Amino acid sequence: MERVFDCLAVWIDRVPRDGPGQMACDEVLLARATEPVLRIFRWAAPWVSIGCFVPWPEAAATAPGLPVCRRWTGGGVVVHDGDFTFALTAPRAEPWARSRPAESYRLLHAALAEALRGMGRTAELFADDVRGQAACFAGPVRHDLVDGSRKVAGGAQRRTKRGLLHQGSVRQEGLEAGLTTGLAAALAAGTTPWITPDGFEEEVAALAGAKYAREEFLRRKGP
Repeated sequence: MERVFDCLAVWIDRVPRDGPGQMACDEVLLARATEPVLRIFRWAAPWVSIGCFVPWPEAAATAPGLPVCRRWTGGGVVVHDGDFTFALTAPRAEPWARSRPAESYRLLHAALAEALRGMGRTAELFADDVRGQAACFAGPVRHDLVDGSRKVAGGAQRRTKRGLLHQGSVRQEGLEAGLTTGLAAALAAGTTPWITPDGFEEEVAALAGAKYAREEFLRRKGP
């Protein structure tokens, strides 16, 4: 399989963040990283994340009782409770970041499928071009990963002048160590660890408070 990157920096983020913190971290990562970075992260507690175009009443009804954060990316509603979550960012100079949305999504999920199959899991690209449901894992869209009729992985993207951010979720437990290694190997010919630059966490905390934790951002619809 052709690799997406020549080299990929891998960041196993050990900080268990809340929803606003996760979203702010990915936005700052896209702004600050000068190379492709795969971030593997965990949640401080169960959270719901919603795409930037999901209406608030629809989101609030999905998992009553759980806190909700709005993503900077698109997609539907995802309940994060035991899933494997990751973000992939790449500067615009990378061919992957300049590819069409459907192609960038396909390339990433083909690598993810390869990694899952290497762990003995069933994962195939979903071929039908259908509209997804508000609850992301209720129905797959083109190039999501499925096990038979069951969706096991999906994601959403955001493009800026800086580059491309993909936020992904795999709906299977017990994957972190093996899938991190397998996904990085499927994406790139070589990997290096990524170290947060000076001031990174302070910038994440400031953005989380100024944007993602604000009620106005949570309840609005649109980027």
